[in-house]
Amino acid sequence: MFIRLCFLFAILSLLAPLRAQNQPIHMTPEFALTFPVTNAGKDVTVKYPVLINPTTVLKPGMVLRVMYVLTTANMDGSSDLILAHKGNMDQAYARGAAANGEQQKLPPEVAHELEGYRRTVWEIPNNFVLAMAQLPTDSMHLIFCPGKDNRDLHDERFSFFDGLFVGLPDGKVTVIAVEKESKAEEAGIKAGDEIVSVGGVSTQNDLATFAADYARAKNIATDNEVSSYPMTIRPQGQGDARQINIPMPPKLKGGLMDGF
Repeated sequence: MFIRLCFLFAILSLLAPLRAQNQPIHMTPEFALTFPVTNAGKDVTVKYPVLINPTTVLKPGMVLRVMYVLTTANMDGSSDLILAHKGNMDQAYARGAAANGEQQKLPPEVAHELEGYRRTVWEIPNNFVLAMAQLPTDSMHLIFCPGKDNRDLHDERFSFFDGLFVGLPDGKVTVIAVEKESKAEEAGIKAGDEIVSVGGVSTQNDLATFAADYARAKNIATDNEVSSYPMTIRPQGQGDARQINIPMPPKLKGGLMDGF
């Protein structure tokens, strides 16, 4: 028994560095516990609108199907879903990948894995919570339907705004959670803070507008080579608004959010 425990400890020690490089995002509060999933009959949707990346707003009524991380390597040896596509159910089953208006066939092993995910529909919110708590967030994807017609599938990857997970829980752009050791946490932003403006431009209580303001502010800061960009927040959504400065990373080239 002792030998088995020693062997197990040795294996875990070897795996520990790998897990550190490929683990879920850590936020305050934890991302998986703040993501507003709920049941709508047999479907899983969100309680209120949230941004999961710079161009994707999830809204109540949208059907969340499954979350996944692709484990099969693509032809170039990567595990990134560059060959996955947005499209309807027929396109998904045909396993074609839209690229510059042309249809590109997926490698058989990738097509097989994707087909399994696209045919999978989780009907319990807890499945999504467990996935978000366990899967590496920087490569996690969500397949969802914009409406009840489940023949229209979208496949989107998660990414955040300098560590901010934002939504509209009360009709205002609000910080739902903050990534630990992120630029947002460094600036003092906390869950519950209302974001009034970014770069001096009002969010207008709209998530798409916030995303556009964020992109504009980051691009201006990059072009002007300044060390931060301004954001106006109302702490916990109450009292007077105040301006804070979000630090810019030393180098943005090749960053996850570049170009947005």
